[in-house]
Amino acid sequence: MEVMQVLGNRRSIRYYLPHRPVEREKVQKMLEAARRASCVGNVTVARAIVIWKDQVSDEVMKAITPPLGYQQMNTAPCFILWYHDKLSYEGNKWIDDLKGLATQRRIGENLEQTVDLIEKSLRPAFGAAWEQMAVAPLAFMDVGQVVAQATFAAWDEGLGTCLMSSPRIEQIGPLLNLPETAIPVCLMSVGYPAESWEAGGQTSRPPLEEIFCEMEYGKPFKSDPAVVEELKRDGLIQTPAPLPWREAELKYIAHALNMEFQLAMPGAATPSEDGS
Repeated sequence: MEVMQVLGNRRSIRYYLPHRPVEREKVQKMLEAARRASCVGNVTVARAIVIWKDQVSDEVMKAITPPLGYQQMNTAPCFILWYHDKLSYEGNKWIDDLKGLATQRRIGENLEQTVDLIEKSLRPAFGAAWEQMAVAPLAFMDVGQVVAQATFAAWDEGLGTCLMSSPRIEQIGPLLNLPETAIPVCLMSVGYPAESWEAGGQTSRPPLEEIFCEMEYGKPFKSDPAVVEELKRDGLIQTPAPLPWREAELKYIAHALNMEFQLAMPGAATPSEDGS
């Protein structure tokens, strides 16, 4: 399937087949795709813990459950907790990672000169500022790229996923033996969809010109109608939600899975809003 079609078909799946387990090898493929995502200086900040619902304690399930996760938490057989490890930016490690890029001939034209420049110019700066850089927006961007690649690998394997809010470190840290340098970013549900792949249509987004600018803020990036039509043909832009049959599908799923119509989980853990 072409890339644009894959991007257009992706949906956040909230209803899964609870009786159908997710194969371990498919999760491994998701993690392998994630491991190969682009990251600043090859520091690899993103980490993950795979949680199998049929093996986890009630205490852990309660700790990772977000307020708005009723359907996912009740039907998904697998969850992945994605987190950022601040220690990945530690000065000496970061320097070694950059040298690794040089050795692999990914940066610099001359290996010896590049390594010398890293030592003389970057080591002092990174040694003094790595703790601040470890929690800068650029670091968390890398986690986003990792999760995105895992998302599309899951889709390629016939799985559905949904990203939910991040549990608080003090609630799950001791239960999952997380290091003190961990910052939970998001919880991902994984499973075989119980709903159609369309999931009622493509979720609407703000207009292109409303969220993207050109040259400076306040100057919208103008959408070309011809490009829009091309993307419709390629499958990136699809029929917006809700499709006419969505209401009936939701009722059918709720009946088939014997689920109530609700969004919030009673007694769910409070999500982290500051990453701490």
